[in-house]
Amino acid sequence: MNPLPKHVPFQSAFRPDFEVVEERQGNLHLFPHTDQLPRLQRALNLEFKNALPGHIARVDKRGDGFHKILLKHACLDFCSFFNAARPDRLLLFALPDLDLVSRVAVVQQITEETRQGPLHWFKFYGGPDFFTEPKLSGRRLKFADHVLQRYSTRVPNNVGEDCSRLLLVIFGGPQIMLRVGPERAFVASYDPSLVAFPFKVTDTEFILTTCLTVNEINTMEQEMPPLVFNLHYGDSFTVPRLRHWYPTKLMADLYTRWERKAQLPPPPEALPPRLNWHWVAAHLTDLQKVRGHGPGSQLLFWDRVPGPCTFDLKPGEAEPQLDECEFYRQASPGPDWVKAFAARDQAIVPPTPGNDCKY
Repeated sequence: MNPLPKHVPFQSAFRPDFEVVEERQGNLHLFPHTDQLPRLQRALNLEFKNALPGHIARVDKRGDGFHKILLKHACLDFCSFFNAARPDRLLLFALPDLDLVSRVAVVQQITEETRQGPLHWFKFYGGPDFFTEPKLSGRRLKFADHVLQRYSTRVPNNVGEDCSRLLLVIFGGPQIMLRVGPERAFVASYDPSLVAFPFKVTDTEFILTTCLTVNEINTMEQEMPPLVFNLHYGDSFTVPRLRHWYPTKLMADLYTRWERKAQLPPPPEALPPRLNWHWVAAHLTDLQKVRGHGPGSQLLFWDRVPGPCTFDLKPGEAEPQLDECEFYRQASPGPDWVKAFAARDQAIVPPTPGNDCKY
């Protein structure tokens, strides 16, 4: 990944002859400049919605689940495929607001110069009423420069798409913590393989220190119950009692991938010329109907935690609700799982008076 530019021409027909510039605040570098975010997002949103059918472009909080799913996948396609690598180095991210209405968000990368090297974190601008920095179970996520560099060299990506793909890996779903070598790391699925991010932790931050693939991981340990972290909006966080997925199953799957030394996939192939944004936007409804969606579909926050992670339910599908502790108690009645889960939950949330648990 190349250093952030100080200024670069903005690539949009809706705001020509415009320069995207860097902002300086002491030892902080912010790109794009905070004052430019409304104008950039407005132009990109016009470009995005200009191609959408009206029944998708007009979706708001009153919309039903099916139309919110259509808008979600429209944002994902626009941000993650057609704008994964932009000449102006802007990053875009599909982000749901608190009403589950997805938005094209402009990513502001903030870089802090420290004695240990640059640290990066990201904020997402989806409009004047939605400028957010998702937290991970109550803590800010920061990235050492080494993370960005190692992800760029170790994970196959098309030129210019590495940072967009990294954001999808980190902010696309809950994170599982495993012991990787001598330290703990967040381990994420990267089908058919995985990537791991060792970290340091403070009371307020997770600082990711590097990026590892199966080729760099010599040992990996599972633990019961697994430590699971949710991305969320706002500062406060409560560990959800019911989940929409089975963390132990994912943990076992990640461990199997590491045992098999499953290699990372090649970069995505280039889209055929006819699959431009206007063509995809015009066929979004048909594409989602082929996948089984329609009236009666639902869009939910993952684990009912408002944040960047959502999942879809097809018509007639029941909402999955897993009580992890109860599942363990029934599957293995011997251990005191209530106590084990209480200790796990205490380890997940940031420390409070009387809770100084560290990893």
